[in-house]
Amino acid sequence: MIWLDNSRILAIYAVVVLHVAAGVVTGNEIGSEYWWIGNIYNSLVRWCVPVFVMISGALMLDTSKKEDLTVFYKKRLSRVLIPIIVWSLFYSGWAVLKASIKGEKIYLVDLLNRVLDGMPHYHMWFLYMILILYLFTPFLRPIVACFSRRDLSVLVVFTFLMAAINYAYIMVVSAEPRPSLFINWFLLYLPYYFLGHLIREDDVPRSTVLLWLTFVVSSLVTSVGCYLVSIRNGLDSGLYFYGYLSVSVIPMSISAMYLLKKLNAPIINSEFIRKMSALTLGVYLIHPVLLEVINQLGYGANDYKYAISVPVIASGIFASSLAISWGLYSVSYLKRII
Repeated sequence: MIWLDNSRILAIYAVVVLHVAAGVVTGNEIGSEYWWIGNIYNSLVRWCVPVFVMISGALMLDTSKKEDLTVFYKKRLSRVLIPIIVWSLFYSGWAVLKASIKGEKIYLVDLLNRVLDGMPHYHMWFLYMILILYLFTPFLRPIVACFSRRDLSVLVVFTFLMAAINYAYIMVVSAEPRPSLFINWFLLYLPYYFLGHLIREDDVPRSTVLLWLTFVVSSLVTSVGCYLVSIRNGLDSGLYFYGYLSVSVIPMSISAMYLLKKLNAPIINSEFIRKMSALTLGVYLIHPVLLEVINQLGYGANDYKYAISVPVIASGIFASSLAISWGLYSVSYLKRII
């Protein structure tokens, strides 16, 4: 579907913007002019990861697909498992390289702990989460097939409530930013997964004005909420509003997915969009390296404190990551790692 390819591309660009803007938020004084610039950009793109989960749900929970467990796992899990293995090793080596440059030591047990925690690098948690979500997908499809749309909608609401309460508890009460055992993370994203299927199958016209209003208000609540709580209790507490299960990001993400569904025409042309869509995982995996390199060289967003710095730097990183992904994808024995 064209709108799903469009959604992948826009979502992965939003991920890059998010990671560039995150450095601005954490690297400047709370409430300063440039902090607000980073905060606004960050707040506008928090929908990106939920949309990726919803895209997966829209595709993976298709009840017309009849696959036994062996066929499903061979086709789907290998698509994620191979990149996880390869890039976990890569980012473990990357951590060792950075430590050696700084004259620091990093031990094998530390690298193993990062892998067991599902984060050999900060962004790879998503692949570890989606891997377990795919593992359970054959058992989720019968639920989608047997439930009426109304019943599935009720299930989504209940699971959103539980996930949002759990996330709020983690951020407000617990010292951990997320559960330490990565095999449980997928439970928090089940509502987005189911919702992706519901939105794909939804043929009821939705008001574009209402969707945009929801998106804008949610973005404002995210940015202002982050500021108000950060000023009072510190940035760690304020980052609650950036969470993918916060009270503001949930409606933002839902409205974003519906708006993306309305984008039926290819951004450029169908063939180009299809090829770009296939490279989005590669962009996700590669872009943190480029971001860290330019930051280290003094060309990051914090080195050029202008309103356009975040999108300009993000666009450069996005384009470079896309080019590298295309190069890897062009080599037959490397294409499976992205």
